[in-house]
Amino acid sequence: MRIKSQKDFESWADFKNINVYIDQKKILSNININLNYGENTVILGPNGSGKSTFLKLLNRSIYPIASRYSSLKLFNMENINIWDLRKNIGFLFKEMEQRVNKGVKLYDLITSGFSGTFNSRYSKLLSKIEKIKIDKLIHEWELSNIINEEFITLSDGQKRRALLARALVFEPNILVLDEPFCNLDIKSNYILNKNINKLIDQSVNILYVTHNLESILSMTNRVLLIKEGKIINDGKPSELIKSKTLSDLFEIPLTVRKEDEYWRGIPRITK
Repeated sequence: MRIKSQKDFESWADFKNINVYIDQKKILSNININLNYGENTVILGPNGSGKSTFLKLLNRSIYPIASRYSSLKLFNMENINIWDLRKNIGFLFKEMEQRVNKGVKLYDLITSGFSGTFNSRYSKLLSKIEKIKIDKLIHEWELSNIINEEFITLSDGQKRRALLARALVFEPNILVLDEPFCNLDIKSNYILNKNINKLIDQSVNILYVTHNLESILSMTNRVLLIKEGKIINDGKPSELIKSKTLSDLFEIPLTVRKEDEYWRGIPRITK
């Protein structure tokens, strides 16, 4: 099933009075926000502020507290089939790397995007069209020379590129990425940045979390600031990626500069 596109409605996710508790601790509080087509959004906030929890609401691995006054709609629906969701949103979470068992080859890891199961038997049942898609992704993410290696033996950068290829097998309209640039070497960072910008050019919408200002994509056009489980600000990069705003957010004196379409945050030494 291909869910309705932006021609049918502007927002693909609508949060209304959303609260999330984990182990009786409140993680997100009173979230009221729409995520819209045509936006590439970065979420910034200190560790423990609720950024990853916010993303996990979208893949249904975490649910909000039910209330007559709250709702979470994806593609204008409160209830959505998990496979329909995966066909329209590609997800990348760092913890996925720990869920892959020893012995799983890189090729089988990517093809598992179709089945949800890391099993080589499914790779042998791919249709011709699915094989073409997989081969295209292997080429685009520069994985050809390691495609028969075991996933757990690869570098962080290679694993990240493979998991992103897996997230794209259904050619989703939206990518949700949790710390996609964390611990990457220079080559993997370059390939990731280049390919994500290419996807944006193809009208894929990106929602992502990062701690590193230098990793903010140049085509980002919306910023959400989260602190202590609350969205404290929502605006354009030119409005929010500023020294005072981010110094207050991270509670550290920062000088923020933009050079060649990329931001840098430099801690200021205070006496």
